[in-house]
Amino acid sequence: MTVGDTDIGYDVAGSGPGLLLLHAGIVDRRMWDPVWGELSGRFSVVRPDLRGFGETSNPSGVHAHWRDAAGLLRGLGMGPVDIVGVSMGASAAVELALNAPELVRRLVMVAPGLAGWEWTGSLTDAWKAEEAAYVAGQFDEVAWINVRTWLDGPHRGEGEVPAELRQFVFEMQRAALELENDDATLEKPDPHWGQRLSEVTLPVLLLVGSHDQPDMVRIARHLVVALPDARMEMLAGVAHLPPMEAPSAFLAAVLPFLEG
Repeated sequence: MTVGDTDIGYDVAGSGPGLLLLHAGIVDRRMWDPVWGELSGRFSVVRPDLRGFGETSNPSGVHAHWRDAAGLLRGLGMGPVDIVGVSMGASAAVELALNAPELVRRLVMVAPGLAGWEWTGSLTDAWKAEEAAYVAGQFDEVAWINVRTWLDGPHRGEGEVPAELRQFVFEMQRAALELENDDATLEKPDPHWGQRLSEVTLPVLLLVGSHDQPDMVRIARHLVVALPDARMEMLAGVAHLPPMEAPSAFLAAVLPFLEG
C-alpha cells in the first residue's frame, strides 16, 4: 500500500478485534512468524514492515513510523486497534496513541527505548563500534554487533542462543542495511513522547526480558510508574526479542491482556 511517499509491505490475516504488530529496529515483520498463527486465529492482525525494513522503501526526507502506521490502518479501514510494539515499534505505538488516539485501544510495549535516557557505557560502546563498522562499510559486522547486543544480550555468550535464530536476525538486519538512506531522517518531536506520559491514559502492558540490556529493564520500571494505567511483566530467560525467542511465554503474557 502506498502511504505518503513510500510503499509499505504488510500482511493481514484473521478476523475479530483489530491488532497491529510493530517490529523492532533490527528485524522486519518476519519477527512475528512464531506467533502469527496463534494471533491471527484470534484477531484481525496486520503486520507492516516499517520504513527502511523488509519490503518497505526508505525515501529521503523526514518521516515518522507512527504516521506510516496510521496511514496503513486508515487505508485498511481498521481502528481502533490494540498495538503490540517491540523496541522501536513500541515507541511508534505510543506515538500513534498520542497523535491519533482514535485508532488505538490498548498498548503492549515490549522493551521500549526512551528518548533522552542516560544510556550506560556498555550500550554506548556497542553503538560506537556499530557506527565505526558502518562508516568502514563493514555491513556484516554492523549486523552481527546488533545480534550480539540485542539478541544475545549482555549476559549470554554467542553459543547460548540457537544458531538458526541468530542467523535469521542477522539476515533481517543485514537486509535493512541495504535500505539505509543517510538522507532519510526520523522525525524528532518536541516534546518527545517520554515527556507526555501523563497523556497516555489507555491501558498499557510493559514486557521486558530478564536477559535484555539493563537500561531496557530500568526504562520499563520507570514507565510502569510514570504511565497512568500500566503494569509490567518480566519474561525470564529472554533478551530483546521475546516473540522470537520465547513465543509461548510471550503469548501467555500478552493474550490475557488483549482478551481481558
